[in-house]
Amino acid sequence: MSVAPAIIVYVGSTRPAKVGAVEDALAAIGALEPRFAAAEIRALDVGAAAPAMPMTEAEIVTGAAARVGELIRRAPSRGSGTFFVGLEGGLDPVAGVTGPVRYAAKTWVCASDGAEYSYGAGPSLMLPSSVVADVLAGNELGEVVDRLAGAAVRGTRGAWGLLTRDLVGRRDAFRLAVVAAFAPFYNPAAFGSSPRCAG
Repeated sequence: MSVAPAIIVYVGSTRPAKVGAVEDALAAIGALEPRFAAAEIRALDVGAAAPAMPMTEAEIVTGAAARVGELIRRAPSRGSGTFFVGLEGGLDPVAGVTGPVRYAAKTWVCASDGAEYSYGAGPSLMLPSSVVADVLAGNELGEVVDRLAGAAVRGTRGAWGLLTRDLVGRRDAFRLAVVAAFAPFYNPAAFGSSPRCAG
C-alpha cells in the first residue's frame, strides 16, 4: 500500500535547470525540516504565463508570480502540503555603475501554498555588452547563449554556466532563490509564522 507524499510541489516549468534547482533546494531544506525531505515534485509547462524575455527586475518577479498563478489554476490537487513554485530569469539594468548602461542576469522565485506567497532572489551576473546588444535587438537570452555556446544550453547551463565556465550554473542560481522563497514555510518562527509577502 503506497503512502501519499507529505508534500507535493508543483513547478511551473519542465526545464531541467529549474526542476533540478527545486530538487536541490528541497533536499537541503529537508535536512532541516524533515517534512520537505520526501516532497514529490511535479513539473508542469505553463506556457506563456510569463513574459518571454523579462527586461527589468519587476518583470522577472511578476513572471515568477504569474507562473504560480497559472499552476494554481491548473494543478489537479490542492490543499495542505501542496506548494506552487514559479521560477523566472531575465535581465535588469544595473544602477550606479560607471559608463554605459549595464545589464545583469537575475533570477527570482515565487513560492506559494495557494494562500500565502513568498519570494526569493538568486545572485546577479553582469552580462557582456555584446550579449546585451543581441537581447536588446529582440533575441531571447537563451537564443543568444545557445549561439555563443554552439549548442543548446539554455535549459541546462544557461548564461551562468557559459559565462562562469560552469563555476556557477543556471541551476545553482535558481537553487538559492528557491531556498530563499521557501524560508517562511520551513522557518515560520523567524517570520512571525506568516509567510505572506504578497498575494
